[in-house]
Amino acid sequence: MEKKKQEKITVSKIPLQETRLFYWRYPQWKKLKDKLLPEILDHQANNPNPLPGSNDLCWRGRKEYKCQEDLLKPIGMLVACWLENYFPSKLFDVNVEYWTNINNPGGTNMIHNHVMASCHLSGVYYVQAENTGAIRFYTHEQLYNLIPDGMPYQGKIGHSPSDGDLLVWPSYLHHDAEVNLSSQERINVAFNVSLKEKKNVVNLQKYRDEKTRH
Repeated sequence: MEKKKQEKITVSKIPLQETRLFYWRYPQWKKLKDKLLPEILDHQANNPNPLPGSNDLCWRGRKEYKCQEDLLKPIGMLVACWLENYFPSKLFDVNVEYWTNINNPGGTNMIHNHVMASCHLSGVYYVQAENTGAIRFYTHEQLYNLIPDGMPYQGKIGHSPSDGDLLVWPSYLHHDAEVNLSSQERINVAFNVSLKEKKNVVNLQKYRDEKTRH
């Protein structure tokens, strides 16, 4: 008897939205920590009152550090990776605004997003973070418990940071931090990134090279 040929089914997967966390552990984190941590602690000592809106057991301060160029280097590199992934043929002006969080033992950061800051990306660089609790991310569906148990993406995404870890994500993404159950402070630099596309950019070097050839 001739076997009936099984019909092949072609299924298309159509993405509705993609939300990726970009992660990198900065190779030069020890050198940066040696420069940045003393400045942070000095800033806290001279300004013991946290900024308005800080969480309980959390000190928050805003200052342009002397080693700012060293701090912005890894941030800029990871933001460049994000831009290369989503806008590989475009150029952008990138503005970074940053502030410092120090979570004491027992401290936490409540769930929030950065939409009100009118920025495109947000992120965090961990100066001192080993065993101080994870940062957790929530999609809209997870936040409102709309996904039934056992279904894909039902669980929340978490990252337990080490010193030197750097994360970047879309500013609309909700996130919080676990309670710091360690005996040391969790110290990080959080930041927002605003992007402005460059248009009608003239590559002078390209025209110089063409002129030389002719």
